[in-house]
Amino acid sequence: MLQCILVVMLVGVIGYGNTQLMRNFPMESKFGQLKSHAYPQIKIDKETMVMGAGVQVRDANNLFIIPTMLNQTGYIRYQIDSMGLVYRIWFLTPEEIKSAKEEEKVRKQSK
Repeated sequence: MLQCILVVMLVGVIGYGNTQLMRNFPMESKFGQLKSHAYPQIKIDKETMVMGAGVQVRDANNLFIIPTMLNQTGYIRYQIDSMGLVYRIWFLTPEEIKSAKEEEKVRKQSK
């Protein structure tokens, strides 16, 4: 009986460890699609922007990417500083993309 309880608890712990929690992004972050990049310029949707000094880029696993080594495109959340420079970029997981698209629909409907 004790072995069964331990097995159930172990399976629960292993299953919990494999689930990835959704990240919480700042309210002022924007959703977009990174289409191209040539450091320090990036193209998000149809707008060309510039990455600021010290920009932080994180992949879908929340690992840091050196901005000059950026070699991927896709859906992102990003923040712009007071000078109009991009200073944070997060590449999104499929679940985060789905959630962000739903948020965009709600935002457009409320306008």
